[in-house]
Amino acid sequence: MIDPTSEDPDRRPSQAELDAQDLAELQRTSADRDRANLYPKPPNAPGPAPAALALHARVAFWGAAAAGLVCVVYGAINLGAIRDLLRDRMLADAVATPKGQPNAGQIDTFASVLPVAGLIITVLFLLGAYLFLRAAVTHHSRNCRNFFLTIVVLNLMCIPVGLDLFFRYPSLWSGTVVLGWIQFALLLVSAVMTLRRVVDRWLPESTRMRPTRMLRAR
Repeated sequence: MIDPTSEDPDRRPSQAELDAQDLAELQRTSADRDRANLYPKPPNAPGPAPAALALHARVAFWGAAAAGLVCVVYGAINLGAIRDLLRDRMLADAVATPKGQPNAGQIDTFASVLPVAGLIITVLFLLGAYLFLRAAVTHHSRNCRNFFLTIVVLNLMCIPVGLDLFFRYPSLWSGTVVLGWIQFALLLVSAVMTLRRVVDRWLPESTRMRPTRMLRAR
């Protein structure tokens, strides 16, 4: 008699063992069906997020974030030099066109505060954009997508100004300017991915009031 507990690889399962496996599979399928009937999916379930939002926009954003953080780290390491260069530049502008320019004390304050504020704002922009992009996918939220776009637009407006003020100097590494424009391009790509038609179809309809909707309500 063959021992059913033996680990002989050539042993074939008995009919009773096969019946027991079939019965267990039927019970598992029945339990899954009962659970699905007990907790049915809503009829308007959005389904998985499109790749343009869940993958392509995220990959482009991570590339932009990496380029931006390299600039932030380089700026933090060379913060003293950036302050001195910015102060000399503002003083030269004040001498060239003295009318309406800040005085020496104000220039020192601006040169000390602006680089630090620029670095902090860059990090906050990247963090906020990432959180809203992630929330748009996980919470199926059009509002989060729109907040992401708002932050990206503000960041795109600040990048050229920040590069010119803080990094476009002969004595500083020119790679920061290149990385800044790479960040600009990748942020733009990420924003465009979230505006694709497949994303708009997946996201819920906007809840803002429209004139056509008000006329239909009448």
